[in-house]
Amino acid sequence: MNALFRLGVLCVVLAVCHGACLRSLHELAIEDGKLVEPVCVDVYDMSKHPIGDSWNTAQCMECHCGTDEMECCTRYGGIADMPGCIAVVDETTCKYKFYKKNNPSKPCF
Repeated sequence: MNALFRLGVLCVVLAVCHGACLRSLHELAIEDGKLVEPVCVDVYDMSKHPIGDSWNTAQCMECHCGTDEMECCTRYGGIADMPGCIAVVDETTCKYKFYKKNNPSKPCF
């Protein structure tokens, strides 16, 4: 029972830490009567990636091109909340920065 509880807690922690993920299935394409090898197309910059490739986007997403689908997940984690502050993702570092709600030009730290 204790092991089951620990496994449940671990699953919740991993889900919260990872943030959001997007998945898209490969579309089958036939060219000249032959099945075309699927590739993943980055929705942000339209670059093409072969199956097995992993890459980071400029929008702080970590993507992987699998055999059946492409999956992209946020690199900046899950829930970010600090009382009296607003969270903004810094696209250079892919981390949250916190600013005062009543004065967004001032950092909370």
